[in-house]
Amino acid sequence: MAKRLDSEIKVVSNGDWIFRGMKIEHREVLAYFRKNLKEAPDGVYIDNRYGDLSENGYLLLEGYPLNLIRVGEENGELLFLSDAGEEWKLSELDLIADREGTLIAKRKGNKLLKYRIARNVAADLSRFLEETDKGLVLRTKTATIRLPETEEGPEVPLPPEFRS
Repeated sequence: MAKRLDSEIKVVSNGDWIFRGMKIEHREVLAYFRKNLKEAPDGVYIDNRYGDLSENGYLLLEGYPLNLIRVGEENGELLFLSDAGEEWKLSELDLIADREGTLIAKRKGNKLLKYRIARNVAADLSRFLEETDKGLVLRTKTATIRLPETEEGPEVPLPPEFRS
């Protein structure tokens, strides 16, 4: 079983990752963290494994820790690339508007771990978006999806045992 701990990492509102007051700027470190982000019922953590050792370092989220940075179309289906190097089909994501009206995404089944949609991706998606009397709709060759407006934001607190 993995050891649970406070990673002392915070993602601030602009998406910067901060460790003990200092911005994390090493691309390889950020890539590792993003690739290993997981969701638990009580928070978001970096799943860190080395040999037989395993630890879950929980983060404080004030901003979105992940970004969808590219979108393309293949066989009529939209494909998204994240800054964690993951590729997701539209059918594997829930797209919603957060409380600021910003388009965000979650993998189906996730509640806490959210992706900010980069401006270039939002611009590329604009040709699929349509305003209707029931709200915003994304229409592709293979799907029509209503994009609900929510009161959600990026914030995820640390689990209770790590709050001071």
